[in-house]
Amino acid sequence: MKTDSAQNDLLTRGGRPTLRDLLDLLEFSPAKGTILLNGERMLLTRASLGADIRDQLIRRYSEHEAMVLMLRLGFRAGREDAEFIRKSWPTLDPGDAFTAGTRLHMVTGTVKVETLSNDFDFANDRFSGDFLWHESVEASAYHRSHGRATKPVCWMQTGYAAGYASVFFRKLVIYKEISCSAMGHKSCRVVGKTVDGWGRDDPFVRMFLDEVLGNTSEPTLAPTRVLRPTVPEDLDALIVAPVRDRLEILARSGAPALITGPSGAGLRSAARWLHRQRAAETGFTITHAQAAELGDRLASLRQTHGLRRSTTPLLAISAIETLSADRQWMLLDLLAAEKGRPPQVVALAGCSTEALFSLPDFLPELAHALNVLPIQMPTLSERRADIPAIARGLLPAMASAEGAVSQVLSDDALARLAQIDLPGNIPQLRTLIRRAALLAATPGIIRGEDLAAAEAVAPPMAEAVAGTDPWSRVAEEFRAGKITLDSLNAMLLRGALTDAGGNIAAAARLLGLTRPQMAYRLAQIDDGATATGD
Repeated sequence: MKTDSAQNDLLTRGGRPTLRDLLDLLEFSPAKGTILLNGERMLLTRASLGADIRDQLIRRYSEHEAMVLMLRLGFRAGREDAEFIRKSWPTLDPGDAFTAGTRLHMVTGTVKVETLSNDFDFANDRFSGDFLWHESVEASAYHRSHGRATKPVCWMQTGYAAGYASVFFRKLVIYKEISCSAMGHKSCRVVGKTVDGWGRDDPFVRMFLDEVLGNTSEPTLAPTRVLRPTVPEDLDALIVAPVRDRLEILARSGAPALITGPSGAGLRSAARWLHRQRAAETGFTITHAQAAELGDRLASLRQTHGLRRSTTPLLAISAIETLSADRQWMLLDLLAAEKGRPPQVVALAGCSTEALFSLPDFLPELAHALNVLPIQMPTLSERRADIPAIARGLLPAMASAEGAVSQVLSDDALARLAQIDLPGNIPQLRTLIRRAALLAATPGIIRGEDLAAAEAVAPPMAEAVAGTDPWSRVAEEFRAGKITLDSLNAMLLRGALTDAGGNIAAAARLLGLTRPQMAYRLAQIDDGATATGD
């Protein structure tokens, strides 16, 4: 690729990725008909194409509508490029990732950027920038087709700058082009500030909010405070925050971890967080207690127990309460071995610690071995103040999984999320956000009304009334030792038989059994009741 040798110093100037980095990652493949930039498909087109599209839009609609549309397209392209930089260079300093947008604009042939001032503070959402654009493709194409302009014409580039910058702040950033080379100026000049910096009553800001990003049917729409999706806190760390102190103790000690809680409360996140602290260089898997491969894994660990290892293995088992008797003994042998260093066992249970001890088929010795420093994951209803942060943390992973750009959540959307009942916990929160994104009136921004529409599609599940679920009715009896699983089973069989008037076939239908299955189970219990036939 030809480059101007006189500008070699420019190619390596600034943070990563430099212009040289970007050029080195540009791959032309004529045989495939593709151009790739670090694996992302690019397109080489005539510079006049944008001007042709602008002219067609103006003819079909109006100059104002064409400007709104091109600002909107530029805004979306800027956000996509910010996501591309974040994904391609995940360890970049946020400041380098932020300024990389100027270098992307240059390497794609859009414009040469000269920074006059660039003052940013991500922690406090403060930004103001002043830039010169030399050789703007939009200004050059316009001037070539129409001569001198009477107003700035770099619409798509202005939208792009706003979209790129807004990804890094919790407030929307808007750029204005205050001079343009298409008007006869030496270069274009753009100034960027947050919405608060410009003021909500600024006419261009109002137009940007209400038309480029908003809904024109809502003239009283308040400025949208966009929350940063691209530099989120670690999602697992957010989820485990209430129990992190105990997890850190377990991570340091290598002691067994018993993590309990309702479905979706973050048990897997807690196990994953522990793994990163203990054995981040190894792959992480959670094996179900009844999975065939768990038996092989336990047997292998028993055989290699006591051998020297560079790292201590971590064994994560879900639904530990369903572990079979033979595997319980195998696991207990590993934990109770006097020689060598056992693997750290992370046991996930959908029942409470007390319930685990009450299970008649669960070894009390194993329950005690696991119950060193038990951890109960709270539900989202118990930590409503954390819901906004968790919701923001979900956005990048959702976009990555779906191959899309991360959504952003407005303040009113976050406030609404904190009030919604989410008995399904984190999976339900993820689904609700995904549905709201699909229904959003403004692509890329989720507002409170979008969440309301998402709720209307499938209202949140009603939480079970305390004390009405089957376990709550018998839990105390189990804890007091008044009943066992066998005695409860016998009571159910006798009750169904009594309800069916002694008819075995009818009793079997009540319990969802076949008649032979019902007869077999009745034969296993000491029941003196007389049963009739069919």
